[in-house]
Amino acid sequence: MERFIADLVKSFESGKIDRRQFCESVALAATVFAAGSAAQAAPARGLKMLGVNHISYACTDYKVARDWYAKVFNTKTYNDKGMGRANLAFGGAEPGKGGAFIITRNFGNNERKAAAVVDHICYTVANWDDMRVNNALKAAGTNPTGRHGSVNIYDPNSYQVQIASIEGENPWI
Repeated sequence: MERFIADLVKSFESGKIDRRQFCESVALAATVFAAGSAAQAAPARGLKMLGVNHISYACTDYKVARDWYAKVFNTKTYNDKGMGRANLAFGGAEPGKGGAFIITRNFGNNERKAAAVVDHICYTVANWDDMRVNNALKAAGTNPTGRHGSVNIYDPNSYQVQIASIEGENPWI
């Protein structure tokens, strides 16, 4: 930055640029410098999370998990090339246009054992009706348990999945 300003001063003093061009160039340089510094600065209160991008789910047979999530949650399967992994979109967005997805994938040969585990995942379901939700889950071969507005089931790998209404699991109450 100092070199750039020094060259501007020389150009101004030699008459290569006029006063207006000098002032505009200094102002532009200061703006670019400030924007770059602000972009590189760490946020004062952390990053702003926009939402869930994906949940990576490693298991012994990704196809079993893929089929179960597609059956129970009507997820759209994409990027399944038969290579031990599939993406399952949910939340309404089209692939490549944001939204959220579950990755079902087979454990890798070098899969590191986790020091901590995620206890469960809770998905919010639209248009909640206890009877409709419980009947749909039973029809999909699960055994739902829980309370009004929130039920728990287990996926084919015995992973706990919670399904809730917006009111049943409202983090702002």
